[in-house]
Amino acid sequence: MKGYTGKVLFIDLSKGSLEEKQIPDEVYEQFLSGVGLGVYILYNHIPTGADPLGPDNMLGFVSGLLTGTGSLVTGRWMAVCKSPLTGGWGDANCGGTFSPAIKQCGYDGIFFKGISEKPIYLLIDDDGIKLEDAAAVWGRDTVETENYLEEKHRGKKKPAVAVIGLAAEKLSLISGICNDRGRIAARSGCGAVVGSKKLKAVVLCSSRIIECVDREQMRSLSKDYATKVKKTKLPGFLSGGMLPLIGKMMGKMKVMVALDGMMTLIPTLKKWGNPMSNSLGVTSGDLPIKNWGGSVIDYNRSHYKHLNPDLITRREFKSYSCYSCIIGCGGICKIDDIADGVFAETHKPEYETCVSFGGLLMNKDLESIFYIIELLNRAGMDSISAGNTVAYAIECYENSLLSKDDTDGLELTWGNTRAITELIQKMITRDGIGNLLADGVRAAVQRIGPNSARYAMHTGG
Repeated sequence: MKGYTGKVLFIDLSKGSLEEKQIPDEVYEQFLSGVGLGVYILYNHIPTGADPLGPDNMLGFVSGLLTGTGSLVTGRWMAVCKSPLTGGWGDANCGGTFSPAIKQCGYDGIFFKGISEKPIYLLIDDDGIKLEDAAAVWGRDTVETENYLEEKHRGKKKPAVAVIGLAAEKLSLISGICNDRGRIAARSGCGAVVGSKKLKAVVLCSSRIIECVDREQMRSLSKDYATKVKKTKLPGFLSGGMLPLIGKMMGKMKVMVALDGMMTLIPTLKKWGNPMSNSLGVTSGDLPIKNWGGSVIDYNRSHYKHLNPDLITRREFKSYSCYSCIIGCGGICKIDDIADGVFAETHKPEYETCVSFGGLLMNKDLESIFYIIELLNRAGMDSISAGNTVAYAIECYENSLLSKDDTDGLELTWGNTRAITELIQKMITRDGIGNLLADGVRAAVQRIGPNSARYAMHTGG
């Protein structure tokens, strides 16, 4: 038996119709599965000139070729579509537990086209495939929606749920798709495509067996890898406070040699997760500062010491691994005294989020980063694009292209945590200045004017 199922599911939301289709072996031999299968399907089904937010665009959820075969670190899923941000290819990927659920339903990918007349969600279980009314969850955040749908459809197997939040419902071009209570496939504006189709969620709770050509050989390979990972560890004396010094040394090196991932990346991920790069990236010159216009001179030790990964791991009260991963870099952290305790916990903020709401904005308030990432996770908005857009807005404000009247009274200055947080809330709800910025920097330039383009850090959107 092959690792792939050989089938995809097509759903036309305009007609409410379903169609299973066999995919020839030669397609898998040429494109594998996952994103390659997505490219093959979308290229052959999306007409030239299709509106990314119109009925002709196709949105796919695809699983990887090795997912469920017993291989390790192969559990991510991919959302694919024509991007509303760039007008070209769009994809976003995410970990968690959703990828194997696609294949356990008997498919390598689930593809949607058309637009539903009302909010709906897809349910696939051992009883079949249904399009269900989503009125009860439309308008709810991603965590609330997942909890509701998981409880409603819990049976012998816990459902895997992918959902959109308020940002995608409001068609923010920097919105994504969430699973596992706030983990997000964030890039390319895939969430806006889902929202445009009035598709609130995909709920998968089937239990088909995922086959493999040689299960014993796969088990042997995985066991060897797992043994190596378990043996890797950092010296006990190495602390987060030492990382800026290591980064400084790396920044001065004229030649960088290839590093063994088993010796460097995996043990640091096991200890800190990818926030290990928070302060190391500042001193090595890798981390963007002040909307890409600054350096470690601006965001110096008095700033970056607050993003020490040790400070983040101390807040972690629960660690977790994605499906088929034994590294375990994920974690749930406590949120303390902010916003009257609206949120008690959040996923451990990753390096990109710490950067987007740290050095990029000259913000040194770690507590605000915990709170902002939970806001964004629940809204289903990409933290990288959101932070980049706020940086652009601050530079426009600093250079008098935006006034206080334009910003609804917010004083958008570097490191102003309160203004940054309030602006994010406005972007999520498309309120006032937030409506102007909710689609990212490229769209904002078109609204604010060409003089602001110099402050917009992007490539084609």
